[in-house]
Amino acid sequence: MLVMLGACSSSSLKQERKIYSGQSAEEGNIRAQNQGQGLNGPLLEELEKEFSAKGIKLMNTMSADDGQGGVAYMALLDGDGRHVVKVHIFRDAGMRSAEMYEMVGHAGDQANLDNVLGHTTMLSKGHVAMVYTAGGGERDRYEKEVLDVFHHVLDQIH
Repeated sequence: MLVMLGACSSSSLKQERKIYSGQSAEEGNIRAQNQGQGLNGPLLEELEKEFSAKGIKLMNTMSADDGQGGVAYMALLDGDGRHVVKVHIFRDAGMRSAEMYEMVGHAGDQANLDNVLGHTTMLSKGHVAMVYTAGGGERDRYEKEVLDVFHHVLDQIH
């Protein structure tokens, strides 16, 4: 009985330490971000709603913590691996500029890149960057719709 009580106390102490150190809150925030909840949820819902209104499904959606307080979401347009939309939500606008410069060689609010793999368009505002990459023979298949959606969603950010 004492062993069980000791084990419970040890587990309780670990959980209590996490609460006091802020680790529990941080773990919860990361879990919420990765599930599209919290502050990122409305942004992702708006993105999905706008694509749906244009007859485009966001499929195979994945998320990843960037290890620096931000999160990235990725989806395929209509399940086609040649058409990828990524949404990067950074800790702040400065982090967004630095990371975008590292990724695409440009820290501004817009960038267009062409290479042998395809065409990439990036739009950003504040702490959010949206990236569309189109490859294969249909590089411009969704471009107009994607840009319309990106502009609409970014206009919602204050």
